[in-house]
Amino acid sequence: MRKTLKKAAVVGATVLAFSGIAAGAAQAAAPVQGADIKGTGTLDDCTNWGKALKADGVVVDWACMVGSEPNTYELTPFYAS
Repeated sequence: MRKTLKKAAVVGATVLAFSGIAAGAAQAAAPVQGADIKGTGTLDDCTNWGKALKADGVVVDWACMVGSEPNTYELTPFYAS
């Protein structure tokens, strides 16, 4: 009975260790969010700019949102870590 419990404890600890390594690797590969870039225009303008930045390899992803002022937007870039 004790040998079985010891084996189970070792297997459980090993699984937890590998889970921690996998979680750390996933975080390391996650893109890093940059500061919002304010622009003037429509959300279509923001979308076109984001697509161009991604196509040029400047960012790995991006997001657009309506700005606080009329006819403005904010582009959020995501860079490779």
